[in-house]
Amino acid sequence: MPELAYLENSFIPLAEARVPVNDRGYLFADGIYEVIVTREGRPFLQPEHLARLEHSAAGINLRLPAPLSQLEKLIATGIAKAGFAETMVYLQVTRGTAPRRHDYPGDLEPNLLLTFRPRPEYPPELGQEGIGIITVPEIRWARCDIKSIALLPNVMMKQQAVEKGCREALFVCADDTIRECTAANIFFVKNDTLFTPPADHHILAGITRGFIIKQASARKIEVCERKCTLEELREADEAFITSSTMDLLPVTTVDGHAIGNGRPGPLTSRIRGFFP
Repeated sequence: MPELAYLENSFIPLAEARVPVNDRGYLFADGIYEVIVTREGRPFLQPEHLARLEHSAAGINLRLPAPLSQLEKLIATGIAKAGFAETMVYLQVTRGTAPRRHDYPGDLEPNLLLTFRPRPEYPPELGQEGIGIITVPEIRWARCDIKSIALLPNVMMKQQAVEKGCREALFVCADDTIRECTAANIFFVKNDTLFTPPADHHILAGITRGFIIKQASARKIEVCERKCTLEELREADEAFITSSTMDLLPVTTVDGHAIGNGRPGPLTSRIRGFFP
């Protein structure tokens, strides 16, 4: 089946989808997005994703183009029409189409875009052997809790990681505080306790991050959400990153420095088993 898009109230082949030149998402990155994947054909953690979409919209004073119940129906229809074994759904809302100027009319109609592609597959050896990440300076804006389409710093730093033969880049502040990666949250393990930076304005509260914290707590694994430093990460027993598309990938090196024994650890392996 061809990859699909939902645009201007119609499902069309993704290759045919076009957005207006004056779309404020194109001109100013004035918009928000979500990525939802399916498991056994059903959207995984969809209510949490749509709740975060509402949070992002409120954060930039953006009116959603439809009730969440209608978005759920559109997502279900698109998944069925696409017919993939497992689907990655991209949902984007921009403020709308208007002549290019920084301010905008209060009655502007938001633009909705949905795309339906096969869910990405990650080589099994990444989970078995782990990945390397690099550290990069924190150069992003102060509201990373908003899932904005303005991702230029993330793009730049992810490219640096790829050029250095690594999978991800970790944003680190001048005081050595770690935040998150360009498209993933980070966890590390020390003495059987799970540590991760707090979900404040400085990071995106990942839906998979929240799932792992909830599942770990239910299994009596101690979870500590607090300010974390690069030195603590380097001295950790284990580390891993999480996102909706990858679930969990072990981190075995940071800037070439081995984490623990340089292999995925036992708690990381156990947490990977939380996913249905």
